[in-house]
Amino acid sequence: VGRWSMILGARNRMPFCMQPIVLGCLGLLLMVLPPLLYAAPPNSEQKLKVALIYKISKFVEWPNVAVVGKQLSFGVCLLGEDNFGSALDALEEKKIHGLPIKLYRFSQSESVTSDCQVLFISESKQAFLQPIVEKLKRQPILTLGDTSKFAQQGGMIQFTYGAQRIGFNVNLGRTKEAGLKIAAPLLALATIVELRQAQ
Repeated sequence: VGRWSMILGARNRMPFCMQPIVLGCLGLLLMVLPPLLYAAPPNSEQKLKVALIYKISKFVEWPNVAVVGKQLSFGVCLLGEDNFGSALDALEEKKIHGLPIKLYRFSQSESVTSDCQVLFISESKQAFLQPIVEKLKRQPILTLGDTSKFAQQGGMIQFTYGAQRIGFNVNLGRTKEAGLKIAAPLLALATIVELRQAQ
């Protein structure tokens, strides 16, 4: 976990031209992380998720770049039960696209505002996921989650956990609807899925 943190931290100091190399390293790391993760303290999984939220956000382009650039902060939001604790709070010491991160926590989807550039939807909202993402689908908010079929139900990026690796499912249709552009190196690590409507 310590080695993972050092390599993730190094990404902040690298120029844009080095991003594909960094993503390649990230892909290799995702393949070997599970054994380390399972042997680590319980909160290490949450720290890993927070690190992924942070790193993935750096490889996404928002349509309102000029507007975001004029804001005082970059909104990272959590909807639903907070299982991250202090691991998520640590993001407020970092920046994305040159802006200091500001955290917002919401218990209800109606409270989610345009202050959010990134929204992690927790497992506690799984039963309501489709109406939540349907409401947000044309807003420039990157929706993340790790619940089953998150991307197939309309979420944009889903973290997946297998026996050999940690990966991503990306609903490219939804990201395009919202005007978000995901960098090609990140897409190269992902499985592209399509929206599946509830039967």
